[in-house]
Amino acid sequence: MSIWRKLNTLFRASAHEPVAKLVDANDIRIFEQELRDAEQAIARSKRELACLMAEKTRLERDNTDLQAAINKREQQASQALAQNEEALAMELANLIAEDETVLQRQQQQHAKLQHQENQLRRQLRDSGRALKHFHSEMRLAKANRHAEQVTRQLRGHATGLHSHMEELNVSADRIRARQTESEDIEAALAELDQEQQNGNLDARLKAAGINNRASHGENVLARLKAAQAQGQPDNNQPQP
Repeated sequence: MSIWRKLNTLFRASAHEPVAKLVDANDIRIFEQELRDAEQAIARSKRELACLMAEKTRLERDNTDLQAAINKREQQASQALAQNEEALAMELANLIAEDETVLQRQQQQHAKLQHQENQLRRQLRDSGRALKHFHSEMRLAKANRHAEQVTRQLRGHATGLHSHMEELNVSADRIRARQTESEDIEAALAELDQEQQNGNLDARLKAAGINNRASHGENVLARLKAAQAQGQPDNNQPQP
């Protein structure tokens, strides 16, 4: 039974995970709705406070009127006693006693309303300060969330930019390599053209019986003859 109980607990925990992830993913939206709910609760409390204050004001008026009636009947009772109207004075005294009982009960109610008003005022004041604090927390949370999004975007842009730069470098290297290869081919073609032109010239000179290339022996013999004519030894000969 213990194993089945643990499996049941595991299943319930697994079912709770998506809910927790959903809450975490929408924490700012939930916080905003909670702020709106709190604002509505404060508005309702203000309305209740206003009704309470109006009831207290009405009760104050009733108590003032009742106290004035009691004072008036006390004067009437005194006048009746002065005129030896004992029965009339007793009737007035009974009315005064009833009104004093009502007045005492209404005064107690008034004190209770005053206490409730003080408590509700304090709660509204504390709630208002707390609500301002939570609004500041909300603005900070939104700013942090925006900063996180911007950071992720910049990181993605930086990665993409780096990739673009690498692609540009590769393309530039390929273009430079192709240009170098083309220049090498042009140079080789020019060299071949030059060789071909020189070959054609030699062929034409040979056909015309003109040999513009002296053999190495002929060059040496010409140098020796020139040296003898000047009476100078050949410096190019090896020394004994």
